[in-house]
Amino acid sequence: MKKILRYLLSLGLAVAFLYWAFSGIDLGSVWDAASDASPGWLAIIVATTLCTVALRAWRWVILLRGVTTTVTVTDATLALAICYTANIVVPRAGEAARALSLNWQRGVNISATLGTVVVERILDMVWLIFFVGLSLALLPGQLEAEYPGLTSGALLMLGGCALLAGLLGYVCVKGDDGIHFVHQQIARVSTRLANPAAEILRKFVIGLSSVRGHGSYLKILLLSAALNGGYILIIYESFKAFHLEVAPLGLDAAAAIVVMAVSSIGIVIVTPGGIGSYHFLFANTLEVLYNVDAATALACATAVHALANLTYLTLGLPALLIQRHRASQRAAD
Repeated sequence: MKKILRYLLSLGLAVAFLYWAFSGIDLGSVWDAASDASPGWLAIIVATTLCTVALRAWRWVILLRGVTTTVTVTDATLALAICYTANIVVPRAGEAARALSLNWQRGVNISATLGTVVVERILDMVWLIFFVGLSLALLPGQLEAEYPGLTSGALLMLGGCALLAGLLGYVCVKGDDGIHFVHQQIARVSTRLANPAAEILRKFVIGLSSVRGHGSYLKILLLSAALNGGYILIIYESFKAFHLEVAPLGLDAAAAIVVMAVSSIGIVIVTPGGIGSYHFLFANTLEVLYNVDAATALACATAVHALANLTYLTLGLPALLIQRHRASQRAAD
């Protein structure tokens, strides 16, 4: 029952954000703006989106080295496409789906895979905080005025990440004893949270143990930088597609960084596939901070979101059906 309520809440959030995004805007104007977009640049956005999936897959393969050496970048790419496809339907369902995909393809232990996913999510959050901070520096005062509490929220998240890093470092050093200690402390507050927290910590230790040696930390850093650079590039390409880089608007790479950072918060919000929250934050940032008219801003946000999800569905849905069929056949044999 609680899962149903959580899902209904996520749907409600998506509907609310879509309402806020589209409220008072003529849909005909949005369509006209979308029709004026450059097909060539839209195609380039799709190509860049595929590159970001491959970069994330490559980074994940490195994280998986301590778990398995049989997973290829292609395997990981398909698993990620399945992950994104699942997230469109049910928020956060993709993490389990991609672990299941690797289990179907290569027989990789699901719990061990989820350990690497925990590490990856922490990396993503750290990079998001970095780009939010960079955006605040690029637009001092303006961003905070439009999104009150963003600075304090970023600092709070940074402090939380530092605290979490200390906790995770302690657990890595102490191993099972450290996990047991944390379990005991959390149990004093809530016994219901203690077991899931301990399980997450175990998965993290498994995931982190896989990145030792062979220059893995440097590779992960460089791939993470390239991945986030790809996300910024997608936003800049959308400016080119909708002619926002020309005068009088003249949106540049700095604007792309700001839009990427703010719209990424929309992906963190628990809505199916970031629907609604991504549109609202992307379009609102363009409209308020860069004086893009509302219809064009919303058309740009919708195009980027739709192209990404169509790309994921095109890869992920067939991969899911084929892998499930093969897994069923193996089970029958």
